[in-house]
Amino acid sequence: MNSRDRSRQAVTKQQKTQRFVLSRKVMVLANILKRAAGARYRRLLGLPPGEWGVIAQLGERAPRSLNDLADAMGLDKTQISRSVSSLVERGLVTRANNPINHREVLIGLSLEGIAAEAVIRQAGSVADEVLLEGLTSVDRKALEEQLDIFTSRAERLLAAEQDRDLTAQSDDN
Repeated sequence: MNSRDRSRQAVTKQQKTQRFVLSRKVMVLANILKRAAGARYRRLLGLPPGEWGVIAQLGERAPRSLNDLADAMGLDKTQISRSVSSLVERGLVTRANNPINHREVLIGLSLEGIAAEAVIRQAGSVADEVLLEGLTSVDRKALEEQLDIFTSRAERLLAAEQDRDLTAQSDDN
C-alpha cells in the first residue's frame, strides 16, 4: 500500500470515529430552518430576514420592551433594534411610552402587524407539520420537552461564555 492509500485510509477512519456534536447539528438545522422561513415570509409578506421573528414574538405577547423582546428571541437588543425600526416605518409595529415607567418604550403590533402575525402563525404550522410528520403525540411532547431542556442549558452556556469574555477583557486591561 502506498502512502497516498494509507493517508486516504487514515482520513476515512478518522471520519468514522468523529464524535457526534449536538451543537453543530442543531446550528445546521437552525440555519436551514431560518433560511426556509426567510424565503417563506419574504414571499408571503415581503419581510426581510429577522423581521418576521419580531412579529411572531410580539404575537405571543405584546406590548413588551426591546430588552424583553430581545431576550425572548435569544438575541442582543442591538440585533433587533433595526428590525423594530423598519417594522414601525412599515406600519406593522407600534412604539409607545410605558405609562408606568416613562423611560421605557413598549413595542406592540398594529392592525396590519396582527394580520401579518396570523399569516406567520399559519405558515409556521404548515412547516411544523412537515417537520413533525410521522411523530406520535407522545414523541412530539418528548421532543418539545427536550428542546426546552437544551434551550435552558444553552442559556447557561451563553452566560458562562459571556462571563469568560468579561474576565478576559478585564485581564487585558
